[in-house]
Amino acid sequence: MNTTYDSYSDVEDITRNISNKDCDVSISDALAGLRISALTKAAKMSPNVKEVTIGPRSPLKKEIVVENHQVEFKQESEENLLEDIIRKDLRYLLIMREHQAQLQETSEILCMNLIEKMMSRKAETAMCFGKMLSDECQRRAMEYKARKVQLLKELQNNDNLKILEMAKLDEQRNPIIHTQTLENMNRILEEQNKATARFASITDSHTKICICYNNISNILNTEPLAKDISNKYITSINTVIGNISVIMDLCKTGTVTDKEAKQAEVLAINIDNIKKKILNDLKEIKQQKLIQKQQEEELQRKEIEKKKAQEIKAAEIAQVQKAAPLQANKIKPTFYSIKNYEYFKQLSEFLHQYEGQYKELLENANLKKFRFDCQKAVNTPVNALSSVSGSHIKDKYEKLYKLLKGERVQVLDIYVTATQHPQGLAYCTALLAKKIVRQGDLVVSSNPDAAFPLASVTVALWSQFPEFGKLLEAYFHRQCPYLVPMLLPQKEGQSNKEFYISRGYTYNDEGVVEKQDKFLKRMSGIFRLRCAIWVAKSPKFINATNPCGLRYGWQWLSSFINLKPESDICATLIHDFFIVCGSEFKKCYGKQFIKIIKLISKDYLQILQNIDEGGPKIRLEVFLQNVLTTGIIEPPSGLVQSRTW
Repeated sequence: MNTTYDSYSDVEDITRNISNKDCDVSISDALAGLRISALTKAAKMSPNVKEVTIGPRSPLKKEIVVENHQVEFKQESEENLLEDIIRKDLRYLLIMREHQAQLQETSEILCMNLIEKMMSRKAETAMCFGKMLSDECQRRAMEYKARKVQLLKELQNNDNLKILEMAKLDEQRNPIIHTQTLENMNRILEEQNKATARFASITDSHTKICICYNNISNILNTEPLAKDISNKYITSINTVIGNISVIMDLCKTGTVTDKEAKQAEVLAINIDNIKKKILNDLKEIKQQKLIQKQQEEELQRKEIEKKKAQEIKAAEIAQVQKAAPLQANKIKPTFYSIKNYEYFKQLSEFLHQYEGQYKELLENANLKKFRFDCQKAVNTPVNALSSVSGSHIKDKYEKLYKLLKGERVQVLDIYVTATQHPQGLAYCTALLAKKIVRQGDLVVSSNPDAAFPLASVTVALWSQFPEFGKLLEAYFHRQCPYLVPMLLPQKEGQSNKEFYISRGYTYNDEGVVEKQDKFLKRMSGIFRLRCAIWVAKSPKFINATNPCGLRYGWQWLSSFINLKPESDICATLIHDFFIVCGSEFKKCYGKQFIKIIKLISKDYLQILQNIDEGGPKIRLEVFLQNVLTTGIIEPPSGLVQSRTW
């Protein structure tokens, strides 16, 4: 079969394809492609050849055979030439690829070396430039210093003002030279190190003081006996806290010295010594209290036995004395007892003098904010007081206790100290007593159960501050004269308004006296609060009994039923008394109390029958009959027990 190429373009295409492939293509693969191409060309030409063209049977003449041999020889020569060309091109291609890879690697190495040399030269140049700049600055500084010394010498020698101005001008033009000198930098660094050390020392001392102060506060808050010795050290503690606060303020400005650092260490030692002294004193007081408690318990036991005997005897005597006045009332009415009226006058005079102590504070317009803060310190805990929990009651008591003690109290977002003004403590004490009495009018009259938590706190404060209790009684007498008790008649020449005000009535802005039902409700609220104080128990953390306990309520009842009865008010107050106090009085006095109930049910109601047929009298009568029938008086709702808080 005759195989030939149409043109040399086929060879070029094959060469181009081979050269465009990867270096991994071998020469045998290229030749295989060439043979396939030749066979493809022969297959295309075979349909046009009808005779045998190769072999002995070929009819062609010898010339044709010779010509064919020449053609074949030519074709073989061309194929050999093509293979040589392909091999040569491939070898050049591989060599070129290898040289390119070596050239690229060499270029990268040269580039990296060049970059390193450039960076090294740059660093050397920067160091040389920095050294030259530093040398230049030092040289200029030395020249400036020498010039300044020379100018100062000329100024001292010649007293030439122009030279002085030049020196000043030269100094203003070169302010940066001083900060760049090595001597100043070293000095500043040394000062900074010293300041850091001083600040660290002061901070450590402040931390120790804070920890020690918190320990002292915990001791004073958790140990009841610690309050007895707190006044002894409070001044020293406040001095330490004040001084360390001043030192910490100096730290903020950065003006502390070694003196302040040493002072902070001394303050830390001082407050630690104070804590040790408090613990030692507390230990001694506990030992003394333990001994005293054992002695007092023995004496108290004997006094209780003696007191009970006296009260039983006094009740029997009072019972005998009541019968005669009740009969005598038919002939000569009684409006008050002389003893009770004299005590009322004494309290009125005491209240008048006490209110005069803080008159200047009330009249000074510049102290308006202080008065307002004191009112907030009193009103906020009293208004929030409720029987929700024992801890809640104790929290309100402690705020009021600290206020009357003259200590610092936080109220909402402010801090109040009554002793900030010389008359502040007296003002707060009177303000609290008046506020408690007003709660009977404003709160207890609408919610009777609210009287008991208020009474518990009142009794606890009364046992700690007797003067507060005296003020409280005075305000009770002023707001409700039936608590004296007294039922003053209208005097000759006394106006109706004056008479009604003396009986506890109020007038509105239009000059109209309050209605009877409103008056009875208000008096009932104040009286119920007073009854709750009589039956209230002292809390367990106060080692004292109720300073205004049951015997004072017994005295009031004995005195009140000896007065001339009046409609509405008398039946209302006696009924309130039995509802609030009846259960406790029955437990304490037993049969004697039942005798009093029988006396009131029989004789007092018989006198009241002639002047009162209204609801209060009927309610009292029904209550007394129920007690005499069942022998039971239910305790009041909301009563706070001593173990509650």
